[in-house]
Amino acid sequence: MRILIVEDNLDIQANIADYFEAEYRLDFAYNGDQGINLGLENDYDVIVLDIMLPGKDGISVCEILRRESRFQVPILMLTARDTIDDKELGFAAGADDYLVKPFSLRELKMRIEALSKRPKLKNISMLQHLDLSLNMATFFITCDSNSATLNKKEAVILSLLIQAAGHTVTSDMLCDRLWGDDLPESGVLRTHIYNLRKTLKKLETQCEIKTERASGYRLLVEDK
Repeated sequence: MRILIVEDNLDIQANIADYFEAEYRLDFAYNGDQGINLGLENDYDVIVLDIMLPGKDGISVCEILRRESRFQVPILMLTARDTIDDKELGFAAGADDYLVKPFSLRELKMRIEALSKRPKLKNISMLQHLDLSLNMATFFITCDSNSATLNKKEAVILSLLIQAAGHTVTSDMLCDRLWGDDLPESGVLRTHIYNLRKTLKKLETQCEIKTERASGYRLLVEDK
């Protein structure tokens, strides 16, 4: 497994290196710009990204990697501030998981291994299904002459459904991608699906989201 550690604290870097180097291949970045360069140039299984960095902070680095990287590599963010606002910023930027400092190296390993098992989807800016186009850079969707702008969570849901068109995307997978371990109240995912369906209906697209009872959702693969 190849891991990128973006962390400017040399003591933390040394502790991670001592704990992981015998088992994993590690690359280290000391600031945001180095993290971006390494993240875009190499193929990592997981990126561990501190929020507080010299130069570009971790939120900015996460946003750039999500926008420009070839793959959606799982990103675990490190933070010294355990607040909902901080976590919301990170998840909105594209983080997959959070770990609060100080942390156990054993827990860090467990979270890294869990993230590494997720499939690395290609980072495709433009997605197409039937008569619908989705721009993941702007969250803009079009169908013939009709158009609308989704919020980020709706765009993520639709992008996952498009990439798995014809197959079920489980509710657990969607929640994991949208919120990580910070799960919202029950029914929030259904609300996003409901709003997404309303938007698709207004666009008069052939795309239709089907509910798979007790499982998840899928897009139809044939014209209605």
